[in-house]
Amino acid sequence: MTDKATAAILETLHSFRVTFLSVVGITFAPLAAAIFIFVQPHSLVRSAVEIGTFSFNGREEPIESPELLAKRIPAVYVPAALAALAKNGVRQSTLGTLQSSSADSIGQTVSIQSIVDPAAAEEAKAFHQKIIDQIMEEDGKRSDFVREAAASRAVLLKQTSDGVDQQIADYGKMLDRLGELLPETEGSLRDRELERGTALRRAATQIEGDNKASPDIDGLRKEITGHLQLMAVLSEDRAQSTRDLTALRARHDALASALLEAQIAVRAFKNTRVSLAPEVTPQPVGARRLSLLFIAAVASILIAFGAIAFYIASSSRGFDGSAGDGLADNQSLRR
Repeated sequence: MTDKATAAILETLHSFRVTFLSVVGITFAPLAAAIFIFVQPHSLVRSAVEIGTFSFNGREEPIESPELLAKRIPAVYVPAALAALAKNGVRQSTLGTLQSSSADSIGQTVSIQSIVDPAAAEEAKAFHQKIIDQIMEEDGKRSDFVREAAASRAVLLKQTSDGVDQQIADYGKMLDRLGELLPETEGSLRDRELERGTALRRAATQIEGDNKASPDIDGLRKEITGHLQLMAVLSEDRAQSTRDLTALRARHDALASALLEAQIAVRAFKNTRVSLAPEVTPQPVGARRLSLLFIAAVASILIAFGAIAFYIASSSRGFDGSAGDGLADNQSLRR
């Protein structure tokens, strides 16, 4: 059954081969011409900018967010660049094509792409350069601000650290002096206590009623009391100074760490740079044309099959109608 159907189809195609080829040619020719006319070669213009970075809390941070910059390019920089090109007399068709340029961010890099006619490649490169100039100008201002802030922070930390160093030195001298005064006071206290003991023994051997030693004993007692109070004050001062010195040294260590980080931030600063200058890359259209021509050929063949099928169906209906009219006439004659 299948062989018979295939044979019938082939016989039909053979019978209508001229019609089939004519329909295929008539439909394929304009489609192919349209493909070659409208599918023209294009050029891809690309450029890329690497966003500058600075060090913050031990991490490398971008001067501005690459993602936000990629969004700001079509919204802010593209209109400004188009306006500048329009003043230079660039055609409106080229400006309209450039308006559809896109921007993407990958890591710290922001890339810009434009697909244009090869004849407008130079205008597209100038368009990219104007966008890059705007980015570099604004990022330059941000870089200067961040760099100045980092340098000012480093200077302030250095001044604060120097002040703490001076305080540490002063406390060191104070503790040295306290360390000298305490032994001196202790020695003087022992001397007064020895003198008081001698005075008490002398008073014990004196004749009853003779109070000549009493004033000396009272004076020595007051001196001993004064020395004890002085030692208490000196001991408290030394303990407090030791605590203050410990706190100052801890602050000095924190300032030293912050100062080192600030100095690294100043040295590790990276400016925004052009990682890819505007360049033109031809975009081949051969593969695209071939695929479209294949689709056009298939469509032409289907249209040819449809035309033949429609013709056969129309002919069959016409034959059936003629046969029916003849049969009716014969019946009338017989009557």
